[in-house]
Order: sequence, then C-alpha cells, then structure tokens
Amino acid sequence: MSETTAHPAAAQFGIPRQTTAPAEGRAEAEQLAGTPAGWELKKDRGSTTVWKVTGPVGQWALKIGRSEDAAVVAREAEVLRRIATVPTTSYGARSKSGRTSDSAWQLTPWLEGPSTWEAFRPVRDGGTDRAQALAAAVDLAAAVGALHQSGWVHGDVQPHHSIHARGGVRLIGCSWAWHLKLPPSYASHSGLLHLMSPELMQRVEFEQRPIAPSQPDETYALAAGLWWAATNSWPLDYTHLGIDPATFTAKGLREVLIRRWPPLGRISTWPQLEEVLRAVLTARPSERPPALQLAQWLRSLPS
Repeated sequence: MSETTAHPAAAQFGIPRQTTAPAEGRAEAEQLAGTPAGWELKKDRGSTTVWKVTGPVGQWALKIGRSEDAAVVAREAEVLRRIATVPTTSYGARSKSGRTSDSAWQLTPWLEGPSTWEAFRPVRDGGTDRAQALAAAVDLAAAVGALHQSGWVHGDVQPHHSIHARGGVRLIGCSWAWHLKLPPSYASHSGLLHLMSPELMQRVEFEQRPIAPSQPDETYALAAGLWWAATNSWPLDYTHLGIDPATFTAKGLREVLIRRWPPLGRISTWPQLEEVLRAVLTARPSERPPALQLAQWLRSLPS
C-alpha cells in the first residue's frame, strides 16, 4: 500500500478513499481525526487547497497555501487564534497551524451546514418558500453585528463565507480580518469589488496601503452580498452604464464606478427584501445602519 492510499479499513467508517494526501499538516490532521483517515479534496485554486479529513474521531478541514498564498493562510491562522473569543469564530480555538519553507497550513474543525449562498438557492431557483433564506440572512447579519461589537472587521463578508452549522452561524474566510490589535494586511484587496461600498472603493483607488474596511463598509458588503444571493446578479445595474463588468480588470472597473455610480437593480421576486437592502445600500456612510439593525429589519420581514 502506498503512502498516499487510504487504508482499506476506512470503508467501515464510511470514509472516502484518498488519492494524493498532502505532506503539510498530514500527521497533525490524522492525529486529530483518527486513523484510518480519508482525504477528500474540496477546493483547488492553484496555490491554495482545502481538504476534508475524515476519521473515526472526527472531521477536520486542512487548508494549505503554497508560494504566494502561504502568507495568506498564515495570516488567517493568526487571525483565528486571536478571534476565537467571538462566538461566530470560536472554532478557531481548536485550530492548529504550521509553516514550511514555501507553504503554510491550518487545521480547523470541519463545519457542517449550508453556506448563506446555498440557503438562498430555492429563492434563486424561483421557489416561493423563503423561510430558510430569510433565517440565514438574519443569522448572518446578527453574526456580523456581533463580530463588529467585539471590535473586529471581517474584511471579506460575502454569502460564501458563512456556514449555518448546528451551533449557529460560523464566519470563515478570515484571512483579511483586522482589529485594533491586529492591523489590516497590506495584501488585502478589501473584499469582493462588486460588494464594495462607494467610499471604500475611493480609498482603495487613491489611498496608500493597507486599506482598513470599516464596519459601515462591511454592512454595505453584507447587504450587497444578500442581494447577490437572492438574485444571482450584482446589486449595481451595470447595464445602465452600458458595460459588461466581466470584461474589466478590477482597477478598470473601479475607475468606471468612481466616475459614475450606477443605480441599483431590482429584486422583482422579493420586493420586501429589496426595500430593506436598498435602504442600506443607498444610505450615506454616516447614516448607514449597523449590521445588527439590518438583522432586526430582516427579522421583521414575512417569509
């Protein structure tokens, strides 16, 4: 049996066979999950991979960053150690991490449950049952609000970065989170451009790095991300500008939007949700409601 082939006994635990287990973090992962362990590659983005490690003791997520992504994974490991006192990121208290000469890895408990994006799938598919999506939206807004109350900013809030687990929503993708005791990273792009507030976009374009997304910036991203999850389209109506955003670089699109900010689109299938999100997305930065206020507004909506 080769070193990277799953143990035949893994089948008795319902563990999927592995093909090529990574060297980084392998011993630590199998110690935590137990052996025999099965390895499943869940995400492969070139320099970053995420594995699900399943054993008789438990399930763990192993994220590995190589080359230029090593610093990103290493920073997320540092964030998780510091942010573990916040309920939505408390899983970080059990995290493990390590470095090699050209890579970094981190282990966190595997979080079972749908992302906010997945919770909104019935809405995007045209269904009339909105209960799951609305509950996910409320929970995500409340989670971001609680994070803000603790003094943290996530830095990349989007519907794919929240898992609605049995113990409550958990925020993931924390590489760019910052706090007064952990300054923002020079490498951060301040989140997904299409979910970026107008004032943050200005700062990204014209200010020196690092850029620190504020809590009002993050509330904007939260509302914009929920709009995206509900419609599968960006909140801004790019057709009003006569452009296809997919044909632009990030810098090129920022330059267009700084010159001319387009109006919002529509959520024709859920006008009540549109009304709430529009109130956040069109408010002046100084008047933008905090995430906890957005959670209260969402909670009042009929499903």
